Amino acid sequence: MPAPLSRARIFTVNKDATAPVEGLQKVYTFRANDGDFDRYNDRLSVTGWMLDSFNANPVVLYNHDDGSGGFFGTGRKDVLPIGKGRAYVQGDALLVDVEFDQEDDFARKVESKVARGILNAVSVRYLMHRYHENERGGFDCEQQELLEISVVTIPGNQRAVRVKELADERVAFIQDVAKAVVAALDTREQRRAAPPPSADVNALAKHTAEALLQHLKETR
Repeated sequence: MPAPLSRARIFTVNKDATAPVEGLQKVYTFRANDGDFDRYNDRLSVTGWMLDSFNANPVVLYNHDDGSGGFFGTGRKDVLPIGKGRAYVQGDALLVDVEFDQEDDFARKVESKVARGILNAVSVRYLMHRYHENERGGFDCEQQELLEISVVTIPGNQRAVRVKELADERVAFIQDVAKAVVAALDTREQRRAAPPPSADVNALAKHTAEALLQHLKETR
């Protein structure tokens, strides 16, 4: 069996962050591997990821710069992690949830660009444990250990497209429900001859739906 081999690949892009909840840290979900050939002709088994060590020390860097120059050192003087992550396998993909450090100015700048779609990609650095050369001259890896995650400027995976359909559908569904509640309560108010005993409850429901619509408008 070949010796463990350390590799870094700029893989993929981010999924829209879940809607922010007051008092909670905003989380950005990235698709980090899909098990198919990348531009370097490597394939990494999705079920072969070893994630325990990373999740015990979930370092998120920028362009793999860990203070030693990294693979793509950016010349920063204050090289520190810009956030933390949680890696997990779901379906046919390795996903990573990233939280940016709100007490670090550079991390907040990176998050701002991610939120606005200017930065969309992440890269995984990993140690290959079980692998062999494939027909394209790259490596097929059956088992690999995740070392760190980086937000990067340029993705290297040909399937690095932004995954936001599910997030958009979720927002659209909530928006449709809220609009339906407001419309139903408006119709009921127009038809009733006198205020029913539950008027306060109806007013509260309408107010909640309107507030939800306003929240969606402000956070999209």
